Order: sequence, then structure tokens, then C-alpha cells
Amino acid sequence: MKKLITYSTMTLSAFALLGAASVSADSIDQNTYDSEGTVSFTQAPETSNPGVIDPENPGGEVDPNIPGVEGTIALDYASNLDFGSHEISTSSSTYYASKDENTGNADFVAMHDLRGEGTWAVTVTQLGQFTNGTNELSGAQLSFNSATPVYTAETSGTSAYMPTSNNILNLAVGTPETVMTSNSQGSYGTYATKYGTADDYTGNETGGPISLSVPAGSAKAGTYTTTLEYSLSVVPEA
Repeated sequence: MKKLITYSTMTLSAFALLGAASVSADSIDQNTYDSEGTVSFTQAPETSNPGVIDPENPGGEVDPNIPGVEGTIALDYASNLDFGSHEISTSSSTYYASKDENTGNADFVAMHDLRGEGTWAVTVTQLGQFTNGTNELSGAQLSFNSATPVYTAETSGTSAYMPTSNNILNLAVGTPETVMTSNSQGSYGTYATKYGTADDYTGNETGGPISLSVPAGSAKAGTYTTTLEYSLSVVPEA
């Protein structure tokens, strides 16, 4: 009985060693395998409205006072410009716009593009001279300085597809000037051009990024207004 047990154990051990020796790298038919990762995207619906975020606080909350505009691409907002009230001057004078009436920060223009294709541009046209109905500020000119593009969806305020913002010196009545243009690959998301920062707005007569120059003798008593028409044009991807 003891011999039988010893013999069986030795036989099994030898078989195991033989089996192990017979398996080699040459006998593996496949030693790599590729799997696939997939993700899909659909274009945002025409009813999309990401809202407007103060470009001085990118990544922040949507401003409840600025409703924004529905659409996969839309021009959402442009600050009204208030140059204050002044005594009539005997000399040419320059006045400066107040901060944005909704945010209390720098004046700005905002848009969004959720298409995922194509490029765009934003322009501004002053439709007529400042007028009080009977008199106009002949020769008065607007200028926009310290223009800065902001990607408002992210706290950094920047993205890989940043647009370009432009300063405008002496905007001519009736002539469109470029405010902001997308990256050549398209700037997708929520963007704004802001003019300086809140700290740059020091008063209607002392300083700010947006100015109105008024020639001597053109102003008479009254409140003068003009209309600035902002326009968004799109170029679909070829």
C-alpha cells in the first residue's frame, strides 16, 4: 500500500512538469486585443438659452436681470451707455460711460454659439448722431478702449477657442465696426467683450474705457440719445 501511494504521487508530479514544459510563447495565437471607446454629441436645440454671465466674474451665476436670447447662436446682450449730465462747455470735452446698469461692473457685449461649427463676427453701427429731437451733437464721436475677450463659462475666462476683441477709435455714424470675431476654427460657448474693469470707470467726467467726445458749440440744453445696433453674422462650416 505504501508503494502504491508513492508511485501515484510521483506519476502526477511528472505529468504536471511535462504539461508546464509544453506551454510556451510560441503556442499563444493572440496576445493583444483592442477595445473601442465611443461618445456622441447632438446639436443644442433652437430653444437653448445659456443666459448671460458677467464677464468680470467668469464661471459665475447667470445674471437674473439679463434674460439672454434663445437659439443655437445668438447675440445676447450689449450694455446701455450712460455718459451722465453735464453743464454746457465752451470748449470741446470728453465724457465717459458709467458702469453697466445691470452688473455694476464693466460695460460689455455678450453672445453664445452652441452649433459646434462655423465662425462668426459681431459688429456695431451707430445709426445716427446723438440728438434731442431738434438738435444734434454735430461731430460727436464714440470710442471703445481696453476691449478684452472673455470665455464666460469658465472661471479662468479663457478657452482654446478664444475670439478676438477690438478697440474702436472714433466710431463713424452709419459705419459698422468689428467688436469681436471668433477664432478661425470657431469659438463655441458663451463669450463676451468687456471694456476694461469696474475699477477703470472713475466717473463721467474723469475717466473710463468708453468715451464720447463732443466738439465745442454743438451742445444745447436737453437730453441726447443715439442707437447703437449690434449685429451678429455667422459663417457656416464649408
